[in-house]
Amino acid sequence: MKATTPSNIEMRLNMSANYGYYLPLSSAVFESVRYLAIAPKTEGFGHDEKQKIDKDGTPVWTVSALVKFQGSKQETELFTLAASPELAGKINAIEELTPIRLVGLAGGKWSKSHTDKTSWSFQISGIEVIKG
Repeated sequence: MKATTPSNIEMRLNMSANYGYYLPLSSAVFESVRYLAIAPKTEGFGHDEKQKIDKDGTPVWTVSALVKFQGSKQETELFTLAASPELAGKINAIEELTPIRLVGLAGGKWSKSHTDKTSWSFQISGIEVIKG
């Protein structure tokens, strides 16, 4: 068994705890979802900033939506979506505040170091406009 060195302990304390997995979630998690916007998900800073791509080379986007959990107030939530620029363009054409259904909703837990607060990140595989 390998002993833990102080530098390994230090590195672990300074890192965020990222659980590294996403679990499928029911679309009923949210009482309602309304589309707000889509934008490229980026990495880097300044002139080094570029759009993220997934392991297959597909561009990654951030979809923002106004969501309502059962019995709570509406709040803004972000969802990660890997999609072609053509599909992102079609999503961008959706009118703001249009009711939508999140396809392939999955959630992952993470927390920052030195805190006991756990947060969620969400992924989706698509969006469907809800017809009135």
